[in-house]
Amino acid sequence: MTSAAGPDLNPRNSKQKRARFLLGVIGVLLVAALAAFMLTDSTSSWSVPPDARALANPIPANATSIAAGKAIYDDRCAECHGNAGDGNGSKSMRYRVKPANFTDAAVMETRTDGELYWKITTGRKPMPSFETKLSDEERWMLVDYIRTFAHPK
Repeated sequence: MTSAAGPDLNPRNSKQKRARFLLGVIGVLLVAALAAFMLTDSTSSWSVPPDARALANPIPANATSIAAGKAIYDDRCAECHGNAGDGNGSKSMRYRVKPANFTDAAVMETRTDGELYWKITTGRKPMPSFETKLSDEERWMLVDYIRTFAHPK
């Protein structure tokens, strides 16, 4: 007990205060580490290897490939990327990292078909990899369809 006469000399209270202080310091450090991890994870670039960027799409963008890509997109991508390709799908708010907006023509013009294909293939949290879920041809058709968002007819 602390009194006007001097400090609390009870060893039990002193140990409890130290334990609370240490727990507080540990808690602050854990929160800071988690915040740093989240910031680093969400701002890190999604670097595409140069050989992947250079890949050419072997599937011609025509009505058939675009229709097939749309069916895949509607089934696998729209919930996050949105029906309009704007990144505002019904599940988009669940994730710290906002899904890509395919409607921004200025950005999409800087992305090669190979880059889009590679990102669809490899994925990155929260986006899954589609390497084993879709065939090569399906992934390329998806690229053909995704391109239509930036340049609608």
